[in-house]
This record gives sequence, structure tokens and C-alpha cells, in this order.
Amino acid sequence: MAINRIELKDFLVFKGGFAADFCHGVNVLIGGNATGKTTLLKVLYWGCEFSNKSVLESNGNLQLNQSKDSPYTTKFLLHDYFNLERTEEQLKMDYVSDIKLYSDKIDNTYPALDVSVSKGLGSIQMHHIGNVFPLQSKALAQWCNLKVRSVFIPVTEMLSHSRGLLALNRERPVPFDCTEIDIISKAELEPMRVVTKNAQCVIDDVSKVIGGKVVFDGKDFFVERENDSSRIPFSLEANGFRKFGLLWKLLRNGLLESGSILFWDEPENSLNPELITVLVDILLNLAQNGVQIFIATHDYNLARYFDVRKDKSVPVMFHNLSKANDGQIVCQSSPEYIKLPNNLLEKASEDLFNAVIADALEVQNDE
Repeated sequence: MAINRIELKDFLVFKGGFAADFCHGVNVLIGGNATGKTTLLKVLYWGCEFSNKSVLESNGNLQLNQSKDSPYTTKFLLHDYFNLERTEEQLKMDYVSDIKLYSDKIDNTYPALDVSVSKGLGSIQMHHIGNVFPLQSKALAQWCNLKVRSVFIPVTEMLSHSRGLLALNRERPVPFDCTEIDIISKAELEPMRVVTKNAQCVIDDVSKVIGGKVVFDGKDFFVERENDSSRIPFSLEANGFRKFGLLWKLLRNGLLESGSILFWDEPENSLNPELITVLVDILLNLAQNGVQIFIATHDYNLARYFDVRKDKSVPVMFHNLSKANDGQIVCQSSPEYIKLPNNLLEKASEDLFNAVIADALEVQNDE
């Protein structure tokens, strides 16, 4: 596990203070629209990428692979994770938001990452580097040294549109955020020479769903059928199968091994309900083998199956995000789905059940 807590203050939809604690297994985020589920996933992913792309030197200078800045102010293109337009507003050093990430691999007394963010998300200010706060600086150095491996699967299916997109992105702005570009880069990696430990546990289950394996010929992705070796272009495959196809490629590329983190935004999108249980079992298996998982969902079946199919060896935590009367986002968490307060998924399910009963009684009375 790498991330066990986040604290935000006045960051995008999170007005005022916000905090949430996470388990090292599967974390299921639910809540209504505009309650910050995707935003939360993206800022957590950004924190993981920060650990991969930065080095805290012994003199207190923070070096990023994009740029070199002063010891106390640095740019990390946070706005690119939210597809914000680049305007003059982003050049202003008006730090209005705070982000703190905590890791159980680091002393929890101090956040592993503690930054203030400018209004346009174009700059960040570090609060614990240099010789002023040596213990905080040590926490940041440990976070950078972790080089947290992470994968973010966005709602938008990207592999069928991947041809030339990475090259285009290097030359000019494209209407995609970093999560959508990153997933293409990670899917286009060469597969590992040997099937990795975690992949061995679940890749056969994924192959059964898509009927074969996923190949990349340097330009396009295909699903190669096991029975006749025919190749189906990814763009012609069913949307639900594309999700499993992407998962197959990530597994084969060795990106979902113990110690890594998977962020998945609405995995149920375009997925036939009969495949929900297959996906849940695969993700629980990965969590059992050391992958920390964060999922944002609007689907009752997906959330409920995580509750009924979990066992004691895999912690599962449900997090319900909702807006208070003052507009502040609050998080209520529980290891038991049924005990979540103000659960809109459960309320919608109950409303449907009551509507079915009422309809059945009306039909009976008419007879």
C-alpha cells in the first residue's frame, strides 16, 4: 500500500476542508454527480506520478523531469490532469488550494506530499523541502524514492483512437488530459518476456472474456482470437470487451504487480451486467496480491458485488461522497456497504424495488 489518507482544502469542487482514509485493498468511491469522485482519483494519481517524476536532492532542491525551479516553488502541470485551458491565470502565483497525501510506507506524522496549488493549477508550492523543515523534507524524499507505480483507467476508451496520438501530443495541444494520454503510453509498452506473477493469477479469466489476447503492431491495437488467430481491430470490438482488453494488456505489460496502484473511473461503463462479477473477482484477486485499487462508480451491482464477494484476506472500504448544505464535500466511509449513510445507490435501488412492487399490485388489482 502507498496511499492511506488524503487531505484537501479548497481544491476545485472540494470547498473548505476535506479528508478521507483509505484501506490497502479495494476502495470503492460512490456518490452523486459533481461530488468529486473523478477529481479525487486524479489528484491521487497525480501524487503517484509526482513520486515517479521527481527527485529531492540532498541540498533541498526538487528536480522534476519537466523543469528545474527554485527549492520552494515548482511547476508540475497539475492542470493537465484536469484538461484545463492554459491561460494567463495559470501564471499567477496565487496559491489558494492545499493537497496533502499520507502513506503508511512513510512516517504518518508528516504528509508524504504537502503542497499549495495556484488558482489555475499551473504551479505548486512545496511546504516541506529544504533545511527549514528537515523531518517533513525526509518524508518527501521517501515519497520520491518510492517511485509509486500506478495506472489510471479513464472513462473514455482510448486505445481505439491511439494511432499517432502520442506523437501529436508531443507537438501540439490535444483535447485530452494526462490520464487519457498516459493510458495509451502504458498500453503501448512491450509485454514482459515472462508472464508476471499477478498476471498469471487472472489473465486467463480476462482472455476468456475477450476470446483471446491483445496485440499492438506499432500503430494499432487488435484482439487476436484464440480459436482462429484472426485479428479484430480494437475499434470494432464491443465497448465492454475493450475494457477487458485494456486490462489484459496492462497485465501482460507487468503494470499491475504487488505494490502498484490502480485507479479506475467508472469501470462499469458499457459493461454488460453479467461481466460485473467477473471483473469484481479479478480486481479482488489483484488486491489480494498487493495491488491497491481505487474505483469510482455509479453502479449498484458493482459496489454491492464487492461487498458480497470480498473475504477477510482482502480489505474493501466504501467511501460515500456527498454535498453538505453549505456545498462542502464530505466523505463517509465503512467496510460494510449496507452501513454507508446517505447512500444514493441504495436509495435508487430501494426506489426501483418499491416501484416494481407498486406496479405489480396495480396489475393485480386491475385483474
